Amino acid sequence: MMRIGGSGSRRAVDGTVTETERIKCDYIVNCAGCASDAIAKMVGDNSFTIKPRLGDYLLLNKNQGHLSHKILFPCPGPLGKGVLVQQTLWGNLILGPTARDCGPDGPIEEMSKASVMEYIITRCRGLVPNFDMKHVIHAFCGARAKSDRGDWIIEPCATAPRMVHAAGIDSPGLAGSPAIAVEVVQLLRAAGFTPGPNPDFNPVRKPIIVPKKGYKLMNGKGLKMGPKGKCKDPELNVVCKCEKVTESEIVEAMRRSLPIDSTQAMRKRTRAGMGHCQADPENYDCECRVAEIMAREAKIPVAAVGRRPWPATTTVSYTHLRAHETPEHLVCRLLLEKKKMINV
Repeated sequence: MMRIGGSGSRRAVDGTVTETERIKCDYIVNCAGCASDAIAKMVGDNSFTIKPRLGDYLLLNKNQGHLSHKILFPCPGPLGKGVLVQQTLWGNLILGPTARDCGPDGPIEEMSKASVMEYIITRCRGLVPNFDMKHVIHAFCGARAKSDRGDWIIEPCATAPRMVHAAGIDSPGLAGSPAIAVEVVQLLRAAGFTPGPNPDFNPVRKPIIVPKKGYKLMNGKGLKMGPKGKCKDPELNVVCKCEKVTESEIVEAMRRSLPIDSTQAMRKRTRAGMGHCQADPENYDCECRVAEIMAREAKIPVAAVGRRPWPATTTVSYTHLRAHETPEHLVCRLLLEKKKMINV
């Protein structure tokens, strides 16, 4: 369990392991991504090897999202669909990914951060020529679990009958996940697993994120921003200015059945900290605001809430993120004021 760090491996984000645990079970679904071959080898199954393929993305501010209302594909290449341009569900423009194969010691072809950005930009310019790189707010890299079989591996383990492999699931694994789940359940049943219905399962979950129109709720009530403690109404109290996340949305997420013990997990449920400033502590300090609410709801010390070290795994420099002010997000005001003071 990591209390310090964000998405990615413990080593990549300089995380701290606070505890480990051993779990005993009758059946196992091996869906460990890039480590699924290592899991298989634990039970003597050497039938496949995972070859991670890194994919880098650039995320631009929402004021660039209008440049593409469709997913724009180039002609596919030997490593996949190529570098895409698309608008995200939340209105940002996203560019990528790259495709960099890895060996046991890391990427086979090393690329600097600048080279990665240049690679993405030059290819995306052919699809959308006029996006503005000043509005890049985040860059991140993930590893796709490519297998040496060249296809997804959804099958019983040859050496452990009660283990089912769901390995090598690369693109479009997210779109295929419902069908994968159905197949895995069928394989588990064939292995002797007889699951009964879960009386607590609710197939219809109320969304956590509340729709908003500008800086108002759909009922017309205006959202409130300001110093901590100024607004007493959780429904209107904004704790993340860029994404307009309110205190009541954080509370709702905390009271759901799935436990949340880090601000990184909260980001994925409410988007708190996913906006233009990327939870910059010198902007609205939403990281601390969210952590305080989480600690209050969980009745734990604030220090026990897992954090996402700013700027976490981004490959965009702090200077770049702070150097480009927009009318909507005055994220560089403090930095510019410091520069003016130095010049004086």
